[in-house]
Amino acid sequence: MRHISLNGPPPNPKWLAKADSLIADLKAAPDAEARKKIIDKNDKVWGEVKDWLLSLSHQKCWFSEAKDCFSHWDVEHFRPKKSVKDDNGTECDGYWWLAFDWRNFRICGNAGNRKKGTYFPLRTGSHRVVSPTDDLRLEDPMLLDPADADDPNLLSFNFEGRAIPAPDLNDEWDEMRVNYSIQRCNLDFGPLEAKRKIVWNDCWGHIQQYRYELKLLKVSGGTNVIARNQVKEKARAIREMMQADKELSAVARACVLSSGDSRLIGLLQSA
Repeated sequence: MRHISLNGPPPNPKWLAKADSLIADLKAAPDAEARKKIIDKNDKVWGEVKDWLLSLSHQKCWFSEAKDCFSHWDVEHFRPKKSVKDDNGTECDGYWWLAFDWRNFRICGNAGNRKKGTYFPLRTGSHRVVSPTDDLRLEDPMLLDPADADDPNLLSFNFEGRAIPAPDLNDEWDEMRVNYSIQRCNLDFGPLEAKRKIVWNDCWGHIQQYRYELKLLKVSGGTNVIARNQVKEKARAIREMMQADKELSAVARACVLSSGDSRLIGLLQSA
């Protein structure tokens, strides 16, 4: 998972006008049944900005960072639009006023979206927002959000391709959020784990070669030109794997961090 910023330019004005009109219709609707009819009748509207949403993530799922091994992409509502389930399955009204709000849209492979469904549990005791006049900042969601700059850093990976809590997590709630998100968003999907393992092994191979060439350079007193060039080449390859436009780049970042090598970790600053 990489952070996807929603602070840049919004979707095109024509689409925004359509969405704003539908939001106004929802707010004017007399009851929940009428609101559901408006949402169902216009369920293709959020799909119209799928390409724009994909451009924000370099054509990757926002949750898994996969391009082709997490099935087809859905425009997913982070806060469910018609109904919401708590972790125990208890159901309540959804965030209907966010049905056409692009800031509530996320791109998710349907292998994850189908499992997530309408689940959106909050921390025990957290206020549940029930109307457009409430402040969403009062909620403490259990699900990690790729649009939250802090959430992706809570999630990490290991050499087996498994999604895990970040090694330095020392907060019980954050760890609970990670484990729940892995399960609920299907981030332990078999083909996804297999692909992560390949990325990890490729990155680890570059790391080992980087260290080997660096050792040769040191032994030569810095005069081994071939070794120096190989160090630069391997550093370039590692940085490239960590670039945001690369598939599963967060796995490569986790691999580099797992090395504990300050020289390699320094490459994160230029990736």
